Amino acid sequence: MRMPIQLPRRDPLHRFVLETFADCGRSPTLDEIQVRFSLESVAEANRMVIALEQRGAIHRNPNDSTITHAYPFSNDPTPHRVLLAGGTHVYSMCAIDALGMPFMLRRDARIASECANCGSAIEVEVRDGHVLAHAPVGTAVWLGEMQDGCVAATDLCPDLNFFCSGDHLVAWRSRHPGKSGEQLTFEQAVARGRQVFEDVLYGDDDGA
Repeated sequence: MRMPIQLPRRDPLHRFVLETFADCGRSPTLDEIQVRFSLESVAEANRMVIALEQRGAIHRNPNDSTITHAYPFSNDPTPHRVLLAGGTHVYSMCAIDALGMPFMLRRDARIASECANCGSAIEVEVRDGHVLAHAPVGTAVWLGEMQDGCVAATDLCPDLNFFCSGDHLVAWRSRHPGKSGEQLTFEQAVARGRQVFEDVLYGDDDGA
């Protein structure tokens, strides 16, 4: 199955957006982008954001200048809450994004979510680049397939959720027969999140 998104590497604006989310728990404003990049106007900042949006790295709602989503972060509340080392609380777009976030930032994190079938608590702790603990033990994740022309933030991510067990994922699937994708074990979901996000901010030539 092809990956849901392909994120740019080494893009200064993209890095600034992600780092602002990680440090402040929200996306940067156009005014902040203007100041950060010494631009002459907010309109110029908006043009930079439009270019990044067209590449699929971020999402904004029509007629709204706010960056609502920058994978893996969401300005809007979601079921997936991440407490980053240092005290920043953020929301992730989906279960895969939540699992990938600590590896992207290279920061310890606690993930709190819920089973999309029954609402029971899902907890994950990542420390020193490893999953230290997760509960329940049988946690599974649904990875939907991205269809041509869809927007991942609004069309795909809402379905990429945690489940307290494989049986509960199957029960959810029985009520959503039109959904295409695959069931991942917890370990497979961690590997997928790491694959998507680990090198977005830091690569081999970053010295990190």
